[in-house]
Amino acid sequence: MAMNDVQLPDGATQLAEDVMRLRSCAVLQMDHHGRILDCNAGVLGVFGYRSDELVGRNFACLFSSAEVDRGSDRAALTKALLHSFENQGLAMMRKDATRFRAGLLLERVEGSGDTTPRVLMVVRDLSDFFQTQKRVNEAQEIALRAQRLDAVGKLTLGLSHDFNNLLSVIANSLDMLAARRTGDESARRILDIAHRAVERGTQLTRQMLAFGRGQTLVPEVSDVGHLLQSSLELYRRVCGETIQLNIQVAQGLPPIAVDTGQLEAALLNLLSNSRDAMHGVGRVVLEARLETAVLPGGKGEEEDFVCITVGDSGPGIQAEIQGSVFEPFFTTKSVGDGSGLGLSQVYGFASQSGGTATIGRSALGGAAVSLYFPVVR
Repeated sequence: MAMNDVQLPDGATQLAEDVMRLRSCAVLQMDHHGRILDCNAGVLGVFGYRSDELVGRNFACLFSSAEVDRGSDRAALTKALLHSFENQGLAMMRKDATRFRAGLLLERVEGSGDTTPRVLMVVRDLSDFFQTQKRVNEAQEIALRAQRLDAVGKLTLGLSHDFNNLLSVIANSLDMLAARRTGDESARRILDIAHRAVERGTQLTRQMLAFGRGQTLVPEVSDVGHLLQSSLELYRRVCGETIQLNIQVAQGLPPIAVDTGQLEAALLNLLSNSRDAMHGVGRVVLEARLETAVLPGGKGEEEDFVCITVGDSGPGIQAEIQGSVFEPFFTTKSVGDGSGLGLSQVYGFASQSGGTATIGRSALGGAAVSLYFPVVR
């Protein structure tokens, strides 16, 4: 018995007519085998079907083939006949074969004198809700990652200052010993080894200070295109002859305030990472463009940035570790091949310059590290 065939009082008749006109959700009436007996106008908006196209068909046609293979349609109907069934986020299928996330409610209904039960199914399209929730989760993850890096940066800054003070004492002591044992060749060799170790420790301290935003920057208003082109030969030497380097600079980029020496050091760091990832053979793109973005941990407002990206054709960075690559001492290289402070130094420099750094996938198929610097108005 179809919904519009039931004899109802005037108020109930008006309600039934309103339900049949409802377009925000689809309402379908089925028999206990899942055959569609009637449906409202909402099936057009939700599924893309006219009512007459569905009547007489089994409601399994509204599920994706994967859900039908899993028996989701039969399980929902069985549960509805025993007690109501509800699911938020089940995959269903539109007439044009596109999948969407649906909120689904099935409930058994019986009228007086009915010999066989019927099932009403109410379907809402939840695609927008799931997309919004996904964006919220991504924003929360970015904010938590920025807070974690900031906390690690503060800890690193304090440790690096203490470590630097210890290195200064060691270096001064070595200088005093060297002055006293000028004629002892074996002692001089030992002191040279110790001096080199101190120099290595000093370099590590500088990298830790860079990540912790404790280094002194000397920013100057600069044209990014000019900076990149003037250092092109240096970048080519770092990449090597077997790597094809291409520089792409968007026209009309506004200037940025940046420490040019630190920017060059950061780009050389990224280029050497790409070279090592590709084992010296492949392609690298150094790109500069204008982007509008919301800075993680910032004011929450969109700002204009000049984005400088180094992308390569290497194996890339796995998605599960992308959130850790900027943390100090994290490295994907073999033991002894890297300190794990290169990318953390790059991140610290970008953050101290008023921007940030991100990692993703390059158009060439490998990793892409992007540095964001606020434009100067």
